[in-house]
Amino acid sequence: MLWSQSDLVKATAGGLIGDWRNDGIAGVSIDSRSIKSDELFVAVKAKRDGHNFINDAIRLGAKGALVDHIPADIPSNTPLLLVPSVQEALENLGKYRREKSQAKLVAITGSVGKTSSKNMLKTILELQGKTHASPASFNNYLGVPLTLANLPIDAAYAVVEIGMNKPGEIEPLARMAAADVVLITAIGKAHLEAFGDIAGIAHEKAQIVKGLKSRGIAVLNADTPGYEILKKQTIKNGSQFISFGGIDSNLRAKKMQKLNGRIKVQCQFNDRDLEFIVGSSGFHFAENSLGVLLCVDCLGADIEKASQDLAKWEPSSGRGSFEKILLPSGNIFLIDDAFNANPSSMKSALQLLSQRTLNCSRRVAFLGDMLELGENEVMLHEEIISWPELADVDIIHTLGPLMHYLHKKLPSNIKGCHYESKNELISDLENILQEGDKVLVKSSKSVGLSSIVDAIRSMKK
Repeated sequence: MLWSQSDLVKATAGGLIGDWRNDGIAGVSIDSRSIKSDELFVAVKAKRDGHNFINDAIRLGAKGALVDHIPADIPSNTPLLLVPSVQEALENLGKYRREKSQAKLVAITGSVGKTSSKNMLKTILELQGKTHASPASFNNYLGVPLTLANLPIDAAYAVVEIGMNKPGEIEPLARMAAADVVLITAIGKAHLEAFGDIAGIAHEKAQIVKGLKSRGIAVLNADTPGYEILKKQTIKNGSQFISFGGIDSNLRAKKMQKLNGRIKVQCQFNDRDLEFIVGSSGFHFAENSLGVLLCVDCLGADIEKASQDLAKWEPSSGRGSFEKILLPSGNIFLIDDAFNANPSSMKSALQLLSQRTLNCSRRVAFLGDMLELGENEVMLHEEIISWPELADVDIIHTLGPLMHYLHKKLPSNIKGCHYESKNELISDLENILQEGDKVLVKSSKSVGLSSIVDAIRSMKK
């Protein structure tokens, strides 16, 4: 069991009511739909109030529920942990478990590459010791304390993502995580609506160093906009830093080359050479792997072994994963990158599409709106037309009011259709896709192009 009932009470200063069994809690969850047996259901107030789903969670096997009031429809014997504030109690669970844990922890932020870097680290660290990381992109005020609350007491390593949508979000989450190492992957044009420019984004991302332990180390990308801001804040915080990607960095690539759908990397780590394979043909993943390996070394783990184990990692669904799909008309090759989008990640995705690593007949892009880009959102969509990555793309279909601006500027030889709705696009898929197509699906998550990916997969022979 992950939590004893006495520790739950100590961590939250709450009171147990109802009929609790004497054994402990196997995990902590905020989703009544995916709750597992013997987990604690935390009735957070997000888009919906979790208090409305307590009965559902208990019926599916939850041991009890963390609540700040008792709804009228709850049976009197329901096991409840009553607290003044569910959100504060969840945060306290995370803080309590982190204080008790001896795990060496890496906290990751950046405009792009957080989740892929987290998954890379989990893949290679768990081959050197018990490793805990969130199963999804749990990087906000709910996800970070939830990840920490589920940290096994005997874990050797932990990896936590920290994200942001507005100023002031990074620092409290970073302090909660109390990292031994922080990694800042890259700074790009994301959430410009809230931060205005790249410098504003870099200043907020740099706040992650304020959560470092006293002898913690920051791993910085020397080849990203805002690097000087990140470095300055780290020094101001009194923390050490090392870097990757730059000419004078601690770890820098000497050569990256495509190799059978993957990337072979030859790099220099201080005064010695490393050579390894990254399990994707995306160069942006290979670049992130440099920062990941530096984190491994900072933790005191084996960087040589970790570099060889990187070949075992693959991008997850929605984040650049690649698959061959057999349709009645023949094979197509799908790049699923529909989880999120900003100009930096859009450029990387189009680079991946344009690579000539397959004998494909056409390179087809389905592009949806990039959101939260602020007052320049129209210009940032229009300027895609000038990107060299479009040179090897055969046809571009667009969805959404912002991508319509790009659609209007596309030359006739690559201009596909513009769609007002996902359903309209889905109904047209059989007319669009051809045997041998290499297909990219890319948009911000809330645009919902993941349903396009699902529709393509459902067309399998």
